[in-house]
Amino acid sequence: MPPKIKELIRALELAGFVNRGGIGSHRNYEHPNGNRITISGQLSDDAKP
Repeated sequence: MPPKIKELIRALELAGFVNRGGIGSHRNYEHPNGNRITISGQLSDDAKP
């Protein structure tokens, strides 16, 4: 069973990523070392591979 979006966000924040906002259901996270990731979907949705 895939993780929920909410679980992925929690893991990213624990790893040091900071939410930089987004539009609609998209959230942009950035790590102090320069890595960036975009998560899309509602908090209760299953994460896509």
